[in-house]
Amino acid sequence: MPHIDILEENTIVTYEIDLIHQLKNVFRYKTGQVIHIFNEEKGELEVELASIDKKQMSFKYIRQIKTPDSQNDTRKVSLYMSIIKNSNFDLIIEKAVELGVSQVIPVVSERTIKNNLNYERLRKIIKEATEQSGRVELMKIEETVDLKTGIEAAKNHSEMVYFGSVIENEAFTYKTGESYKVVGIFIGPEGGYSDQETVLFIKEGIHPIRLGNHVLRAETAAIVACGLLSL
Repeated sequence: MPHIDILEENTIVTYEIDLIHQLKNVFRYKTGQVIHIFNEEKGELEVELASIDKKQMSFKYIRQIKTPDSQNDTRKVSLYMSIIKNSNFDLIIEKAVELGVSQVIPVVSERTIKNNLNYERLRKIIKEATEQSGRVELMKIEETVDLKTGIEAAKNHSEMVYFGSVIENEAFTYKTGESYKVVGIFIGPEGGYSDQETVLFIKEGIHPIRLGNHVLRAETAAIVACGLLSL
């Protein structure tokens, strides 16, 4: 389901070259064909492909399938993810979209090895994963913050905040179906959180959460956590 910028009300036009190439040459859509498109402002729409050439594609509006408000009742999950190497961070972004995460906030913590991200590539991954998963809205990828700033933001914008922990006597096992509608989760880098960072979480009222019986890689922990909290 392609994401299209809505430029007109009843006749929808896109000038996005990559999208036109995909629909014309990869999916081989023809004029007169009925397809579904989506936009975070308009929701999911059923349209008829009206015209297509190398630089422009237009659609005739048929009906509304989903409104942007149709997903408002789902739990909003924010993932505060310590930056890890590119390929694994890309995987986290893709799976976070599929699992319904609202936003990902990259975090620099003590054991973060790298602190730069290719936002253009990440936004492309978000768009492609959104199209594949059938979501209406694009997940947000925010600017990088340090851990203390991330904790402050999480406490201000979430009803409950957790951090992935392997300390058995402190962490608890999450039970699905909790009533919180807005939650945050912190996942550490490849080396995990330092002792000082763990103390900071506890001091700030961030709750440790066990994500399994074994030590998980950072990318695995992020995916498990997003899956649990989205239920």
